[in-house]
Amino acid sequence: MINNTLDYEKFKFYLQQDFLYCIDCARAFLIVAARVDDIEMMSSLINLAQGAFYVREQYKKYFEDCDLSDDHKKSRACSAFTDFFMSAAYHNSVNEALVASYSCFNIYQIVIRHMVNEITTKGVKNNKYKEWINIYSSETVNAVIDEVTDITNKLYKKASDCEKKRMYEFFKKGLELEIMFWDEAYYSNISSKEY
Repeated sequence: MINNTLDYEKFKFYLQQDFLYCIDCARAFLIVAARVDDIEMMSSLINLAQGAFYVREQYKKYFEDCDLSDDHKKSRACSAFTDFFMSAAYHNSVNEALVASYSCFNIYQIVIRHMVNEITTKGVKNNKYKEWINIYSSETVNAVIDEVTDITNKLYKKASDCEKKRMYEFFKKGLELEIMFWDEAYYSNISSKEY
């Protein structure tokens, strides 16, 4: 993406899957919001769910050629990740439920900041992925990521040693699934038309 050489078909497949991912991400936040007693945290979680819808709206606005629709089926990696954090939202502690998908937010912020720096440094012109990078480097998305980071950090600080260990395990598993999500789009020969 930085060098503007990524196969656009791979990007389309990724975007279709991320479009579907965002719905379950919003659902998970809303499920957890319904479970918390802290009204301020509930409000923040609802805001995070709205952030997922914002990303979908931006995708539709800038990537009309990517056939974005809820009619596509989820790939194996997308299903594995969304099943993991949806299950956590329903069945695990609030702490575990939040860190199950937090890795996605955390890694995106790190990667996008690196990409923006590299593109600026290299002076890449007419990058076809510029709008995607702009979405994830926007103030709106960064505010959402900062909010989920703040909630996660507060929960971690209040957690017992045992809870902290569980949070770490859920974060680690979420990170593995996030990487699998990216790898599937990049390394497989799956066409966006297959899903």
